[in-house]
Amino acid sequence: MRTFPIICVTLLGAAPAFAQVHVEVVAPPPPRVVVTAPPPPRVYVPAPPTVRFEAPPPVTVVAPGVQVVRDCDEEVFVSGGWYWHQGGNGVWYRTRSYRGGWVMAPRHAVPVAVARMPRGQYRHYRGEGWHEQRHEERAIRHEERAIRHEERHEEKAERRWDKHHGRRG
Repeated sequence: MRTFPIICVTLLGAAPAFAQVHVEVVAPPPPRVVVTAPPPPRVYVPAPPTVRFEAPPPVTVVAPGVQVVRDCDEEVFVSGGWYWHQGGNGVWYRTRSYRGGWVMAPRHAVPVAVARMPRGQYRHYRGEGWHEQRHEERAIRHEERAIRHEERHEEKAERRWDKHHGRRG
């Protein structure tokens, strides 16, 4: 009878076990996911410069192959047959005409010599040596005024002498 319990244990071990398990998990519903696209990027297109001249402007050489318009409110360079002006945000504009018609220039089109010009240095530019020239002109005017003053002083002294000595002029 020993075999019967062995057979029962063997059969029970080979038979599938059935169990009922009930698991209930209580959790809040998953959060609602809302995907919003970012706003489209703002495209800033700066307005072209309003710089224009009634006649070809006077220019001065400031670097090899680069000229600047003399005594202009804005920095306007001339190079390679183009007028060049750097607007805001480092954007360069160019035109062939001194009358205007500026268009945005691609970065690769800007001459290296023009792009390397120090910004702000050529506004109202008068050329090299203008300080010395202005000083010389001022000295000449001062000397002319001194001569006129001396002449008036001599004329006045002469009139006094004539009046004192009874001469009438």
